[in-house]
Amino acid sequence: MSKVILVVDDDPVMRESVRDILEIENYKVIEAGDGIDGLPIVKKEHVDLVITDILMSQVDGNELVFKLKRFRPDLKVIGMTGGGRLVSVEQVKQLCPDVLFEKILTKPFLREELLAQVEAALA
Repeated sequence: MSKVILVVDDDPVMRESVRDILEIENYKVIEAGDGIDGLPIVKKEHVDLVITDILMSQVDGNELVFKLKRFRPDLKVIGMTGGGRLVSVEQVKQLCPDVLFEKILTKPFLREELLAQVEAALA
């Protein structure tokens, strides 16, 4: 049975790119445009891994992961960030507790890097 991965990102192009890479490798992918949409998916569906952007409007990646871990403490999460206009990638990584994320990928990342981190998180 295929592993199920939820991809949460407010950038539809990034979401689709990650989805395409994962589907080629036979993962089942569910998409959400932000943390507000992602949270009920994990409550309702079986999800093996979450890949989420960290800097999003409304519910960001950190807040989403805190909420997810309340009822799914074993859920594996990979964060993604490209920094932003007001914060660098390094600052984002310092603000993200290691206990929440298996790995934080810096955008843009290579297909191989994404797949290696997904495989490691699901192992």
